[in-house]
Amino acid sequence: MKILVAVDGSSHTQKALDYLVAHRAMFVEGNELVVVHVCTGVPGHVARHLSRDVVTDYYTEENAKVLGPVKAFLEKHGIANFSMQARHGHAPEEILKTATESGAELIVMGTHGHGILGRALMGSVATKVLSETDTSVLLVQ
Repeated sequence: MKILVAVDGSSHTQKALDYLVAHRAMFVEGNELVVVHVCTGVPGHVARHLSRDVVTDYYTEENAKVLGPVKAFLEKHGIANFSMQARHGHAPEEILKTATESGAELIVMGTHGHGILGRALMGSVATKVLSETDTSVLLVQ
């Protein structure tokens, strides 16, 4: 089974990774992890004043800040059956695209655990992913 693990570098991501490692028999062994980080896109009105190389370097650096530590964490725990994907744009949309393109059967995400009012006022990547996917989602709080 392919399991998409959406990461953002927060403590909530770390809780999700810790959960996967603690339950490696269910989530890691025999499965393929697809780790994805979505960097916020550079707005068009800003990007048009920058060279393509500057924008590309920005995305590369921002994704490396998150994916580098995740890769080190997985390797430290003896997990080798993973691939990394660096994306940019609107996080829920890119997570859903990655899940579809990779054929993921489960999406794992850390969540801030906001209540109903918090989600209504602020929105949430996890809430948007949940509402727009047919793939099973595991939220770790």
